[in-house]
Amino acid sequence: MRKKWQIFLSIVLYIIILTCAMDFNILRLIDLQLVFLTLVGTLILTIPFYEKGIGHQELLYIFGRKSIETGFIQTFLLLFARLQNDAGYERILSDLALCFRPLLYGFCLFILLTEKPERKTADIKSGCGESGAQPPDSPDSSGEEQKTCPLQEFVKTYGLTKRETEITQLVLQGKTNAEIAETLFISDTTVKKHVSNIFEKTGINRREELIIKIRDE
Repeated sequence: MRKKWQIFLSIVLYIIILTCAMDFNILRLIDLQLVFLTLVGTLILTIPFYEKGIGHQELLYIFGRKSIETGFIQTFLLLFARLQNDAGYERILSDLALCFRPLLYGFCLFILLTEKPERKTADIKSGCGESGAQPPDSPDSSGEEQKTCPLQEFVKTYGLTKRETEITQLVLQGKTNAEIAETLFISDTTVKKHVSNIFEKTGINRREELIIKIRDE
């Protein structure tokens, strides 16, 4: 998180330098009401992705992603409302420029909060293709000398279903439940149920334990 703060502060510093170089009043970029609406909107868009047991870091990551979406929605509505107003056309370009402030707020939140959890998966994926198996044209993929990927061996040992195998692979890639749901076009509830089944079959309670267990199989 410290590095994220450093990146965020460097962006703020660069914005200050740009506004000074362009002789632009930086205070015009700040609107506390729009900042508040951006935070509220981001919170509302994050609620559907909240689930019991979700980690603090994972929740912040989702919140940061949704801040970008909030910025786009809010900017669109501000532009639409301004264009619908037929008064004060002599200032319309200036007003339209200020309508893009929510995008700036959303982007800053995104930079500050989206510190995606890093999962050590290099040892697991070593020698395996994206699907968890060696490519058909691999030199070791024929005959009795073919080596089994740790994920394949893990799936076979614990009798995971095809869907559970897909979800396990995505978990190893560091994807959140929300991202897995988007990738597989299923609901968060369904993902959570499959993850629970995987944990029950393998006798573990956390994703980190799943990674370690596959690596050590």
